[in-house]
Amino acid sequence: MNGWIMALRGYLNPAVFIFLFLGFSCGLPFSLIGYSLSMWMSNLHISLPIIGFFALVLLPYNFKFLWAPFIDRIQLPFLAKKMGPKKAWLLVFQIGLIFSVIGLSCFSPDKNTWVYPINHANANGETVHLMMPLQTYLFALLTAFFAASQDIVVDALRISTLKKEEYGEGAGMYQFGYRLGMLLSGAGVVAASTVISWQLAYFIVACILSVGLVSTFFIQEEKHTQKVVVKNFWKEMVCLPFRDFMQHINWFWLLIFIVLYKACNAVLGRMALPFYQDLGFSNQTIALVSGTIGPWITILGITLGGILVMRYNVLKLLFVLGVVEVITSVVFAVFSFFPESVPFFILVILFDNIIGGMGGAVFVAFLSGLCSKQYAATQYALLSSLMMVAVSLVSGYSGMWVEQMGWFYFFLFTGALMIPALMLLSWLIYYKGRKEEKE
Repeated sequence: MNGWIMALRGYLNPAVFIFLFLGFSCGLPFSLIGYSLSMWMSNLHISLPIIGFFALVLLPYNFKFLWAPFIDRIQLPFLAKKMGPKKAWLLVFQIGLIFSVIGLSCFSPDKNTWVYPINHANANGETVHLMMPLQTYLFALLTAFFAASQDIVVDALRISTLKKEEYGEGAGMYQFGYRLGMLLSGAGVVAASTVISWQLAYFIVACILSVGLVSTFFIQEEKHTQKVVVKNFWKEMVCLPFRDFMQHINWFWLLIFIVLYKACNAVLGRMALPFYQDLGFSNQTIALVSGTIGPWITILGITLGGILVMRYNVLKLLFVLGVVEVITSVVFAVFSFFPESVPFFILVILFDNIIGGMGGAVFVAFLSGLCSKQYAATQYALLSSLMMVAVSLVSGYSGMWVEQMGWFYFFLFTGALMIPALMLLSWLIYYKGRKEEKE
């Protein structure tokens, strides 16, 4: 019992607690330029193809590993000495993020002075002339760039400023804040738009982003007085971080495992909302159960996941949670035979979200443990981007699989996607155990 109490107290450690606010700042932009921006344009009756094109503004999240090496090795003049190298970058990105969101709030998507004509063939084969709102698109893209860059630095600071035994707490606190930020900028902004204008709601979020800006000054990062000179760009900023990661035993299989482990959850999550609608649930019921209750249960799962990381082996936790993910897929398959059953719906949401929250915290802690403090920005950005690209590729086929299999067999298939990852994880656990016995 005392162990659990000590684990809970770990969240109150100032070095860990600060990542609640930084995670909140990282979570705010994601839903703002995704879910909320799509709703805003939909309310303005902007065409679906244009709304679809706006999904491309999220690409910086997938390719942030391209500029992560610069953050690892290049120090900003003056600021790096005064604040610390990573904190200096974070301050610059946060200021850029705030002004980007303010820019979004200044231009309604249907009243841009800069537009780009796009010719589009509709379902009847007729050519339709569409207008891309360039100012909104530009500021949405800038928001994504600064938000993804902020993620890089916060992840690096979480790894470099916390002790290894605090990674679970740090991951849990960061994920907790991130989900709160997504909830506020998603459902919160949409709800606010019914009372105030969309533009004012976006401006308020820009002001709330100052929480992350202020939090930056409370991070305890070591200040580097020695100037870093990059003599060989390719070697120092690309090769060395990769070479350092390759020191992990079975590093190649670790990368394969990262890709495989997230496939099940990604495919299942992509089709969840269409599945609920196909079962006959109204949008109000889905919003109440999945959109309102679900996120809070996820936050509870994140908290529990962070505590479990402090008490148990991360690889074994991933195996147990992977098995539970398979069970979750079976539960969804059974749910397909109970249309419009609200009690079953609530039970499925509770089960899925708490396991998803726990798995998210444990997986973030696992990725953090694979990164060295010296190359934290580059390595974590690479691992998380690898995961996101793989998730996007696999989940992109989910709709086609549903049409071919039907809901019941589709969910059984998503559970089967986890089995290769569990087999690989079993081998990694066995190999690690044998190695420790020999030592």
